[in-house]
Amino acid sequence: MGMMFRPRRPLMRVAAGAATATVAYKAGQRRTQQDQYNEQTQAAPPAAPAPAAPAPADSTAELERLAKLHESGALNDEEFAAAKAKLLGL
Repeated sequence: MGMMFRPRRPLMRVAAGAATATVAYKAGQRRTQQDQYNEQTQAAPPAAPAPAAPAPADSTAELERLAKLHESGALNDEEFAAAKAKLLGL
């Protein structure tokens, strides 16, 4: 009678082992990918600055460009005033 009540679940043990192995394998893959990404970002040279836009031919167009940059928030008040003074020769 003892054999009838003995739990036998070899498939459950195999499934649990396979699940554990899969999780460990996937974690190792993610770690490898992250390490490769980190190496690439550290080894890559810093990005070159974007080329400057060609200067407009007249000062009116340049003032309009500066005004648009100021309105968009790319230039603060001090930067806008300095660029305008430089352009106008003040």
